[in-house]
Amino acid sequence: MPARRLLLLDATHLTAYAWRNGHVDPEGEFAADPTGFEAFGHYLKKRTRSLFYLLADVAEEGFQIDDIPYVTGSDRTALLKRRLGQYYYGTPYAASISLGREKTGRRDEKVLFTALTRPPHVDPWMAALSEAGAQLAGLYSMPLVVAKLFGNTPELSEGRRLLLTLGRGGLRQTFFDNGHFRFSRLTSLATGSAEEYAVACTVESEKIYQYLVGQRLIERGTRLDSTILIDPGLIDEFRRRCNDTADLSFHFLDLNEAARKHGLKSQPAHKFLSDWLFLHSVVRRSPGHQLAPEDALRHYRIWQLKTGINTAAMIGFAACAVLSLKYAIDIYSLESRSAQIRAETTADTQRYESMLKTLPPIPLRVDALRGLIGRFDEMEKRSPQIADTYRRISRALDTTPEVELQRIDWSLSQKPEGAANPAHPGAYFALADIQAQLPLAMLSDHRGMLNAVNRFTAELSKDPALDVKVVRMPFDTESGKTIRSSGDAPAAQQDPPGFAVHIVQRIF
Repeated sequence: MPARRLLLLDATHLTAYAWRNGHVDPEGEFAADPTGFEAFGHYLKKRTRSLFYLLADVAEEGFQIDDIPYVTGSDRTALLKRRLGQYYYGTPYAASISLGREKTGRRDEKVLFTALTRPPHVDPWMAALSEAGAQLAGLYSMPLVVAKLFGNTPELSEGRRLLLTLGRGGLRQTFFDNGHFRFSRLTSLATGSAEEYAVACTVESEKIYQYLVGQRLIERGTRLDSTILIDPGLIDEFRRRCNDTADLSFHFLDLNEAARKHGLKSQPAHKFLSDWLFLHSVVRRSPGHQLAPEDALRHYRIWQLKTGINTAAMIGFAACAVLSLKYAIDIYSLESRSAQIRAETTADTQRYESMLKTLPPIPLRVDALRGLIGRFDEMEKRSPQIADTYRRISRALDTTPEVELQRIDWSLSQKPEGAANPAHPGAYFALADIQAQLPLAMLSDHRGMLNAVNRFTAELSKDPALDVKVVRMPFDTESGKTIRSSGDAPAAQQDPPGFAVHIVQRIF
C-alpha cells in the first residue's frame, strides 16, 4: 500500500501530515507565497508514490440548496452542471450533493450545491500537485467532512442543531437539520487562544441564531442547541463563558472520546483543536463528494487502474496457486495409491509364484498349456446342446416300444461322413451313433422288423435339424444273399436282431 499524506489548507498556510495506521504526524508547513509554493513543490517531488488528500478549511465557501426536476442519466448531469455554473461561476472547485426527493407534489430532488468561491487561493497548490505528478485522491471541504463524521450522532440527528468545532483556521459553525447538513461558516480569530475560542463560541452562536431566524429556518423564541467539540479538560473554562440563554443552550462533546471512537491514535499539538480528527477521517471515512475537477485526479485514476490490474493479477495468481496446490495434492494421492497398488501387485505375484512352486510339475510348457486351455474353453463354448436330441430319441422310443436302446456314442466333427447337408467352413456337427435291438420273437418277422426300424427313423426325421441314416439293419438286405429263416438254428442260440442309426446335428 502506498503512503498516505494529508494536506490541510487554511487562510494563510498549507500543512502537510503523514498518516500511518491511525497516527497523524506533521511533516511540513508552507506559507501561501512564492517561497512556500516552491518548498511545497520540492516536498511533493520527494514523495511521488504517496496518495495525497487535500482538506480545505477556508471561509470562502458557498452553500445553496435548491430543488430540481427528477431526471437521470446525462440529462441530470447536464442540469447539475448548469446549476453549478449559475451559482458558482468561475470556480472549478464545486460539487452537487443529493439530499433526497420530496415526499409530496412532483417529488422534486433536493440538491445541495457547494463550492470554494475563491479559486486563486487554491490554484497555486493544485498547480504544484499537478506539476509534481502527485496522486491527488481528492479536494475535500471541511464542512462536508464534519457532516460525514457527526451527522448521524445522537447529539445532532434530531431537530435543528449547531455544531462548533475549533481548528487552526478558526471557529467553524455547522448547522444540521435532523442530521442533514445545511450550511457551515468559518470565523477567523486573532490569537487562537482557548479564551478567545470560548468567547467566540457565545458570540458566533448568537449571530447564527439571528441568521436562522432571519431566514425563517427556525421560529423566533425557539431554543437552539449548540454543541461544542472540545477537550474534556477545557469544558469547565468554556462553560464559564458559554452561558445558556433563552435562545441558546450549550452542550459539550468529548473530543478525545470521538478520536478514540474513530480510530485516531495521535494527540494534536493543541488539545482543543479538532483538525487532526478531521484529517484522519478523510482517510478512514472519506466523504462521497470532493471538489477537485476530474483532470486534477488523472494521476490518481491511473494509480487506481494499476492497482485494480495488480489486484486482479494477484487474485488470478492466488487462484492458480490454489489450483496448482490442489493438483499437487491429487498427484501425490495418485502416486501414493499407485505405489500401494504396485506393492500389492508385487505381493500377489510373489504369492502366486510361491503357490505355483507347491503344485506338481506339468509336462507341458506354460504357453502350450495356455493354448490348450484356450482351445478347451473354445470347445466348451461350442459344446452341443443335445437335450433336444435326447427328447426326440425318447419320443421315437415311445412310438416304437419294440425297439430297445442299447447305447449312444457321441462325437464332434467338422466334416461328418454321410451328412445330408454338406459341411460349411467353420461349422461343427454333433454325431450320434445309436445302437438298438428288437425283440427275439421278431427274428423271423422281417417285415415287422423293417417296419419297426422305419417308424423309429421316421420319428427321428421329424426334426429338420437332424440328418438320420440307418447304418445297419436287423437282417441282411443285400441282394444275392439268402434270407435265413428262424428254423435254421435254435432260438436259444441266436441273438436279438439289432440295428444302428447314425444322426448328424449341426450345432455351430
